[in-house]
Amino acid sequence: MVIYLDVKIIRSKPVPNRKAEDAIDLFIAEWTRERPDLDFDYLATLGRVLRISAHLRESMDAWLSPFGLTWEMFDLVASLRRSGERDGMRPTDLYHACMLSSGATTNRIDRAETLGLVERRPDPADGRATRIALTRKGTALADKAMTQHAARAGDIAEALSAEERKRLGPLLRKLLRSMESKPARAKRLVVASVSRAPAP
Repeated sequence: MVIYLDVKIIRSKPVPNRKAEDAIDLFIAEWTRERPDLDFDYLATLGRVLRISAHLRESMDAWLSPFGLTWEMFDLVASLRRSGERDGMRPTDLYHACMLSSGATTNRIDRAETLGLVERRPDPADGRATRIALTRKGTALADKAMTQHAARAGDIAEALSAEERKRLGPLLRKLLRSMESKPARAKRLVVASVSRAPAP
């Protein structure tokens, strides 16, 4: 008697034959089949972080649109509003908060200024420097948009129980801190510079 096992083996690695529970499960199964020499365990965490981020950006653009804001513009005015600084923020602090290059930050500030949401002010601590501050219009818009944003984002977070969120938060904090530490940033800069270097 012959017994057939419903398991596919490629270089001693079983390929999951069950229906994928989400897109990342499918990606892991497909990559494991195509590149069994590589370890794709990272996709279980980082892959989901990236995919969740993409879904969130799409959702955020949708609920911010009625306020005339994209996620990028909301990120700018929300950073200024969150700082609580009446005199505004220095551009360098702003582009660190928004995780942008100085050029991209300047372009975003220019658009916000054209819309009447922010204004450039002299830095009271340094006459040669400039600060970016919300106008009254910008402050009011940031508050209205944040009310909607907090409610809608909270609805999404409720896919997890309070206990699950309590456990997940510290784990994500650990991962984020590992990437935002100075040594980690320096290492990424070195890797980026090497990758851009011309071949010998």
